[in-house]
Amino acid sequence: MNADNLIIALPSKGQLGDKADNFLGRAGLQIYKPNRRQYTASIPSLPLSEVVYQRPRDILSKVEEGRADIGITGLDIVLEHSEDSADVMVIDRLGFGKCELLLAAPDSWIDVTSIADLADLSLRFSERGDQLRIATKYNNVVKSFLYRQGISHFLLVHAEGALEAAPRMGYADLIADLSETGTTLRENHLRPLDGGRIIASEAVLIGSRRTLRQSSAKQETLREMLELVEAHRRARQFVSLRANIAGDSVQDVQRRILANPALSGSKGPGVVAVASPPGSARRWFETNLLVRSHLIHKTMQHLRALGGTDIIVTRPNYVFDEKSETFDRFERLLHSGEG
Repeated sequence: MNADNLIIALPSKGQLGDKADNFLGRAGLQIYKPNRRQYTASIPSLPLSEVVYQRPRDILSKVEEGRADIGITGLDIVLEHSEDSADVMVIDRLGFGKCELLLAAPDSWIDVTSIADLADLSLRFSERGDQLRIATKYNNVVKSFLYRQGISHFLLVHAEGALEAAPRMGYADLIADLSETGTTLRENHLRPLDGGRIIASEAVLIGSRRTLRQSSAKQETLREMLELVEAHRRARQFVSLRANIAGDSVQDVQRRILANPALSGSKGPGVVAVASPPGSARRWFETNLLVRSHLIHKTMQHLRALGGTDIIVTRPNYVFDEKSETFDRFERLLHSGEG
């Protein structure tokens, strides 16, 4: 093992694991894992890196301990277990694995539909010497949320596994659990409370300040990874349009395209002369525009109105900006609090 290799911890199984592997693969960072039972892998396009597979909760621990330099896990796990950690930083939100941590009550509670109703109910429970029992895996974030809502009379029942059965089994009155679509809650006769969204979670890339500060080589490998991911995500917003347009000169074609600035590309058109066949009565020029995806048809119509033909639309794999905003943010996070 090379001491300067970037150690990347990824979820070992489940939807989050599959989505993380696919996310990296689409950005050109395909993972090579010859045996599905292995807990180590490599990324051939990122040779100075190593992949280790862990449970999402353990990924946070490995990054905190410095046994992994970066990792992909859920924001809910970070907020619950490491919000105040000086060593762990959230480098980027990745946009997949989205879900919400919700307070949900039984459908039979027809008089309790909002967080305000729950506050009143907790007081009534307290007045008769009882406590409102809430089953959850997220004691810290749920407790903080309830306190912010002015609810202080409650008992958190820590539970693992399927929490939806807790009210029916009698060991809790309601639950606070993650939900992606709400289907499982509905199927178990539970209803989210209005104003009861505790956090919105998604997959995040986390990093260890300590280990990354110690190695400029790891920072450079991370830069390459972040640049590829950012450019691939940015590319989904754009298409490239190429067309042949008849004109008098490069400047003439440029001027006509730029007459409609909204449809002339993100930085304007690239125009070059085309070698027309001998004896051709017209001069042709090729233009290339990078435009937002939702402007495909309007831009095509603009080029067609200028006499454009042979219009080709392609989707780029990467669109790199003049600098990487993600890496810039990483560097600010890495050096925050120094000294």
